Amino acid sequence: MKKWLTHVSAVAVGMALAAALIAQEAPVVGDRTSPLNPLGGDGNVGISNAVLRDQPEVRALRVVIDGGGVRAMHEHADVRFHLFVPISAPMELRLEDGPIVVQPWHTYYLAGGTQHGFHNRSDAPVEVMEIFVR
Repeated sequence: MKKWLTHVSAVAVGMALAAALIAQEAPVVGDRTSPLNPLGGDGNVGISNAVLRDQPEVRALRVVIDGGGVRAMHEHADVRFHLFVPISAPMELRLEDGPIVVQPWHTYYLAGGTQHGFHNRSDAPVEVMEIFVR
């Protein structure tokens, strides 16, 4: 009898997990081969991105900053925080207090609503992972 109850409990837990997964919205996913889309708007030059993951809790972008590219100052009021992770080379992150250089594979944390922009001072493109937590 005890073995049967354990089996029934395991099946019930499995069914609850399956129902939770089915109820979730399917996230938008991509990878390094996802097409890059140029970012328009005033003050944005040489910036492209591709969505790697987009769901209600988190959004991840692959961002490419062309040589000399600039992202205008802006903020994300709809997120709790977000992270910048330069992948291929250093990038300049512009903040209200002035610019800082973020080295490859070093993660920089920003609270939601923080004014920021970025710039690539080199001639070669810089790839960046940008992660937003909502």
